[in-house]
Amino acid sequence: MRGYLNYLPNHLGVLTIPMRDRHSVSVALWIRAGARYETKRSNGISHFLEHMLFKGTKKRSTRQIKEEIEGVGGILNAFTGEEFTCYFAKLLREHYPKALDVLSDMVNHSVIDKHELEKERTVILEEIKMYKDLPSQYVQEAMSELLWPDQALGRPIAGTEESVSNLSRKDVLDYRNQFYHTKNILVSVSGPVEHTEVEDYARKHFSGRSCYGRSRFKPALTRSSSPKFHFIEKDTEQTHFVIGLHGLSRFHPDRFKLGILNVILGGNMSSRLFEEVREKRGLAYEIRSSGSYHHDTGAVTISAGVDTQKAHSAIRVILAELGKLCRRKVKTGELRRAKDYFKGQLALALEDTLDHVLWVGERVMDRGEIPDREKIIAQIEAVTLEDVMKMANHIFMTKNLHLSLIGPVKEKLQQKIKKDFEI
Repeated sequence: MRGYLNYLPNHLGVLTIPMRDRHSVSVALWIRAGARYETKRSNGISHFLEHMLFKGTKKRSTRQIKEEIEGVGGILNAFTGEEFTCYFAKLLREHYPKALDVLSDMVNHSVIDKHELEKERTVILEEIKMYKDLPSQYVQEAMSELLWPDQALGRPIAGTEESVSNLSRKDVLDYRNQFYHTKNILVSVSGPVEHTEVEDYARKHFSGRSCYGRSRFKPALTRSSSPKFHFIEKDTEQTHFVIGLHGLSRFHPDRFKLGILNVILGGNMSSRLFEEVREKRGLAYEIRSSGSYHHDTGAVTISAGVDTQKAHSAIRVILAELGKLCRRKVKTGELRRAKDYFKGQLALALEDTLDHVLWVGERVMDRGEIPDREKIIAQIEAVTLEDVMKMANHIFMTKNLHLSLIGPVKEKLQQKIKKDFEI
């Protein structure tokens, strides 16, 4: 993939992805700070700090931060993940220097006002409560805890009510000082831009910043010797569940084989799960599988919301489909469609400057190099029928099965569901 990446003397990374025929420019500032760098006590601090950077700097109020971007037709937002925090904006080409100015001001000069911090604490606590009231969201958090118990990856990114309630302003300031420095920051821009110009802006906005060591987190422990379950009995309209399995990391040489397997299993409306669970049996409105990839580990998750009386049947059908993929090779045409879907989704996503800068930026932060699109396509094309079957047998092992479930499912039904995992 064509792009330019280099590092300034203060170790700040500068990435540009020229897209000459676009009218928009997207700017993203990546920080190597996220939930995996937190302790149980500080759980949620990365997300808390992300919120606070929108609450004013030494020269801009909260309102001015938003108005300077939105006032010229742009969008401004941020997200916190397990391994990174990202602040981004998308706007017309002539205004992109303003985005660099605003975002760098937020990262470098946020005041973390004590009064604003207490107000935002209440907002985040409401956000945490909201997630718990959304079974489809809460059941995903329960699955992370099952896959990575007593580890940072298994804790909610927003934190818990207890951890967020106990974070002090000093905690937040110390965390920012520890992680928000140039060796942990990547300035990335996509659109009709020149790399030298972006580099000049980056040098201007980040000159004089101190540089410390690069952030590191503990490796994930992913051993499983038997299926694990987490049942949350709750009076909901539907029963929501996730079947989760340990997967592969971003760097694993077989990650594209797993990607193809996931498309075949439940990645779209042509997938086996959609066909069997929804179309043939009418057990769920939405059924899907997805893959998540981290620096040193990953997961495959299958999620659905169903009528409680149909939960047992839906789970049995899903387990049966996993078994079929382990025992029989997929058809040549099915593999061809999965490959074309994978490649097509990649191409469509990279048409947009914002999707492009986020996709490339995350990989540069992790690998330190720009991904090669042609190499990725070649790896997708190299996947064979035998590869898919081998990957299914590697991932869909009985001992690797985990189930989290929320709904009015009584003990008797829970025991019946558990027996289905004894395969």
